[in-house]
Amino acid sequence: MKKVLTYIFAALLLPSCSFLEEKVTTSYGGSVMNAADTEAALEANILGCHRQFASSGFKTGAFCEWLAPASGIVHWGNASALANPLERWTCALKFTRFSKHPEAYESFTSFYRAVYRCNSLLSALEGSPVDEAYKSEIEGEALFLRAMSYFYLVRLYGDVSLNLEVPTDTENIYSERADFWKVYCQIIEDLDRAAQKMRSYDRMIAVTGGNSSGRVCNYAAVACRSLVYLTIGTLLAHPDDNFWLSEQRSPDFSEIGITSAEDAFNKALADAEDVIENGPFELCPDYRQLFRWTEPQDWQLKERIWVMPRSPESDDSGSALTMWALPNYYMGTSAVPNFGRCRPDRWFFQKWCETYRGSKGKGTNNKNTYVSCSDPRLNVNIAHGSYIGKDGKPFNCYPTDNRIFPGDENMMKYYGFPYFKKYYDPSYDNSLGNADFYVMRLAEVYLIAAEAAANLSSGPSDLFSDKAISYVNQILERARNSTDGAPATEPRAWDSSDFPDRNALIDRIFWERCFEMPFEHHEYFDTHRMGAKWLAETIAKPKNLFLYEAEQEDFTIGDKSYNGYRTIYYGADFRYDEDWNLVRKGLISAYPYNELVYNTKLDVALQDPNKGQNPDPVYWR
Repeated sequence: MKKVLTYIFAALLLPSCSFLEEKVTTSYGGSVMNAADTEAALEANILGCHRQFASSGFKTGAFCEWLAPASGIVHWGNASALANPLERWTCALKFTRFSKHPEAYESFTSFYRAVYRCNSLLSALEGSPVDEAYKSEIEGEALFLRAMSYFYLVRLYGDVSLNLEVPTDTENIYSERADFWKVYCQIIEDLDRAAQKMRSYDRMIAVTGGNSSGRVCNYAAVACRSLVYLTIGTLLAHPDDNFWLSEQRSPDFSEIGITSAEDAFNKALADAEDVIENGPFELCPDYRQLFRWTEPQDWQLKERIWVMPRSPESDDSGSALTMWALPNYYMGTSAVPNFGRCRPDRWFFQKWCETYRGSKGKGTNNKNTYVSCSDPRLNVNIAHGSYIGKDGKPFNCYPTDNRIFPGDENMMKYYGFPYFKKYYDPSYDNSLGNADFYVMRLAEVYLIAAEAAANLSSGPSDLFSDKAISYVNQILERARNSTDGAPATEPRAWDSSDFPDRNALIDRIFWERCFEMPFEHHEYFDTHRMGAKWLAETIAKPKNLFLYEAEQEDFTIGDKSYNGYRTIYYGADFRYDEDWNLVRKGLISAYPYNELVYNTKLDVALQDPNKGQNPDPVYWR
């Protein structure tokens, strides 16, 4: 039966390769390459690799709606489903996605198709008559995109199939899942080669026409490599509470010169400092300009290391990032039926305001909640309290002084949560708009350097601690100065006396990543790489306490009593798992069911992660 289904899939998906018409894996495949005999053809092909990577879920529900909420700090905004939660939503409350989640397979497949396109291009380069130097530049960019495709896959699924060649016959279409550390080693190898071969910044600008194209230069490979090293470091720093069982598996990163977490953090710090000190990028002096989207220079900022263009010219028809995040009729735009589907979590909003000395409401129903803070980034990223809506009129939203009644969908949509607004631009009107998506920008590299240094610190006021604080303070200074007139009072500069130990410093850097880059799709990966104990202590437990606080006055309707907001948040009796042994089950998403069915190298009857199936400690269906 499995082979019959595979044959059907082959006919539907990949008619372009004759031998693939017989059978094909559900993920690793793609369309026929364009010609590779001219520079223009090579440019078209590498652009196709970029476009395929971009379709992997960054701007659609696969990441925005179904992955970000699994971080614990973003909320799915479908109000009607809160009273009757769907399984595809409730799995996020376990910090994960189940094997049969309807959106899980979309991004999985797209990443593998990006790998296929990159491998096809790398193969075609070998016989291309184009100048060797030009081909080397394209090769570097293809290696970069292949590496980053695998970086997302390995963080989502742990062990994944590692395909480095274009299939030439039916025997090598399928592959078993490789140990996750081998995937990481391949990622680093690809990024090493990419950094050597890719174009310099000036050369990239000259060839591709500008920094708004979505293309990348050699220092993008170094910047992304610093994040890969940081991720390896955090995994190794928490070996006993991560997604693998240390008594059964011993990750081996020696191939890339890493034998300890300290080795990885040193490499992350070295790469990040190289980008900061020698790279071609610059911090934008005003944070607001990053998400202004009104002036031509907003698409040419030198803080942009890697972006995904979202202009209509890119034929980005699957992008729904703007319309799903914004309120209905935002700034007088048209009605959007799916508005506000991915929202800032109330607990996250409160955490941000509390961290930077916010003020609480003065009404009956918001006197226990923070309603604002003076960090200028809050208002750049989030619509809260009120916003301009239909016919230019103000509309209230969380945390305004409104009582929210269970079962009232409109009340939940407007008053249940704030909204993300950072991707709004004046050209948007129930359309794609022109705002770009930042995959990597220089501010993140500063925070990578800070986190790596903090992990190398032995305690307050040592060299590494001071270095970490210095990097963060440059980000905080930019935030304070992103105002008209006098600088804001928050976020204040950090001092070593603020942190009793390095763990406190590392935690604050985590939250600073969240405040600097909310809804830039780092939340899920940042919370999950820190280990199950950290996730239980830092997210699950404090959020459970928050859910049982009375944000608004208790009230009764008929014979039912309602305690603050909690009964309409996730359900009256809901609690996140606080036992880290349960939390660890969600540290990676379950392998997509479709792949388990169609990939003949994976045995659905096995529980051995080395042979292809989801390991026991992972939630799956």
